[in-house]
Amino acid sequence: MSKPLGQTPFEQALLASGLVPPAQIAEARAELNGSVGDQALAAKLVELELLNEWQVDQLREGRTKFTLGQYAIIDTVAKGGMGHVFKGEHQLLGRVEAIKVLPRSKSRPDAIASFRQEIRAQAQLNHPNLVRVSYADRDGDTYFLVTEFVPGVDLRRLVRRTGPLPPDAAAWVVLQAAQGLEFAHRRGIVHRDVKPGNLLVTPDGDVKLADLGLAWYLNHEVPTDPGGRKKVVGTCDYLAPESISDPTRIIPVSDLYSLGCTLYYAVTGKVPYPGGNAVEKMRRCLREPPLPPQSIQHDLPDTVVEVIALLMDKNPETRVPSASVAIELLRPLLQEGSRERVCESIRAYDRVMSERGRTDRSGAHAATNLISETLTDSDSHPYSEPGDPASDMTPDAQQTSGALSTTGEVPIASETPTPIHPPLAPPPPAQPLDVAVWAVAGLALLGTLGIAAAGLLKILG
Repeated sequence: MSKPLGQTPFEQALLASGLVPPAQIAEARAELNGSVGDQALAAKLVELELLNEWQVDQLREGRTKFTLGQYAIIDTVAKGGMGHVFKGEHQLLGRVEAIKVLPRSKSRPDAIASFRQEIRAQAQLNHPNLVRVSYADRDGDTYFLVTEFVPGVDLRRLVRRTGPLPPDAAAWVVLQAAQGLEFAHRRGIVHRDVKPGNLLVTPDGDVKLADLGLAWYLNHEVPTDPGGRKKVVGTCDYLAPESISDPTRIIPVSDLYSLGCTLYYAVTGKVPYPGGNAVEKMRRCLREPPLPPQSIQHDLPDTVVEVIALLMDKNPETRVPSASVAIELLRPLLQEGSRERVCESIRAYDRVMSERGRTDRSGAHAATNLISETLTDSDSHPYSEPGDPASDMTPDAQQTSGALSTTGEVPIASETPTPIHPPLAPPPPAQPLDVAVWAVAGLALLGTLGIAAAGLLKILG
């Protein structure tokens, strides 16, 4: 005679969760031929597709809440400074979507204001290259935003796992992001956190720009810290110089500098200023030219290098003036089959992850931390990403403000493996730089401006 249900902590959590009706649990146990241990029962329920591995992990930790408003939470996607992202299914419509949740532990007035800002920003934007918002609500004191669920992988993870993209494939990806930016800019919204981790690439080669968590309206006042100082926000590896030196200056061309850094990363596998901490990176961004991309990838076409230089011009006045011009610069870099080469990179990524014997998600023990921290008052579990150590492609790439990719079938990795909040802007040097250093920097800048002028004349002529 089989034991009644609810004799073990796992079974008690399973019953309390309501994920599987008791009758189906009993049927699963009956198929086990007397083997009724928790591990065997969990494996059977997964085999029958009544539970998934993430839900099993949650239940083993004694967690039983798997709903948020009208949505059933079925998996975890990512975590970042401004919230967590889950995969959810609308219980009436059966539609799978991404749910971004502001943790209760961070429901301070300023965080709630930022979250509402993101909701308002994304609600204005309906474009095939931007992640679409479908709903926003609160469940008790938990605020959440529902967006489309984008299958695929972010550009950062794609490059880290499979290496730099072919130049034309990289141009295809970045061009689509530029189209999304052009749409947002025309509506007065600057993204402020364009980076590879926020470019979601689907198996069909489509690209959607995610995470407007730092976006700001062009006519809004810049936020300040408690001391009244203006905050530098964004990811330091992709910040435009003017965003560092003057955080009050929020202009569309700053997004284009970040887009240039993203193209640089896509074709080289490196950030423009590798190594060092956030402050050191920002100082170098202000004073030094980036490492020439052809010194990393020797066969890069000159045309690609020129476009990178145009987008990464340190002077916003002479940088590529708009996203529409950036699109026209990127278009000639495409070749027949560029989309297919992006798709092949996705397939290569899938093969790599299959050989690793794991799906590319944040891992069982990290996943178990997310639901309780978000939907309850617990805030005791630090997040980590097992099996995905920081690579030399983005060493200590810290953010100066929390940012989160909004959706995707795999975790959208933040560019920040270490704690954030460096000083708001790098202090000036104690002593003037050596004359020779200034001379080298000046020559490099003149060279970049020359390339920029030539490229713009070509477009305008």
